[in-house]
Amino acid sequence: MTPTEKLKLLAAWDTEPVLTETEIGDLLADAAVADSDGLAPEDESWTPTYNINKAAAAAWLIKAGRASALTEIDPPESGIVTAKIFENCVRMARVFQAQTAVSVRTGLPFGHS
Repeated sequence: MTPTEKLKLLAAWDTEPVLTETEIGDLLADAAVADSDGLAPEDESWTPTYNINKAAAAAWLIKAGRASALTEIDPPESGIVTAKIFENCVRMARVFQAQTAVSVRTGLPFGHS
């Protein structure tokens, strides 16, 4: 599984509120870290390494922001209170934030999915 695929899975990227491919790519790029040889992401010899939990936490915060204005029952009489979506997104962000000390090393160059 590529880092992009893993982030999409962890962030439930295509579940409302959805994230775009561009956002997923940007979140992964922002979570790039030095590899086990100490090479920075800018280094030509860098082995792609990401703090996938940091990216997932940021993804869930974006989703929470999008859900923050939702406070109605949708659809009416369904019992689905959309404010719960916000609460769930914040909860997921906290779960991944608590695990941000973990990075994923891959042999794939950044941008390959």
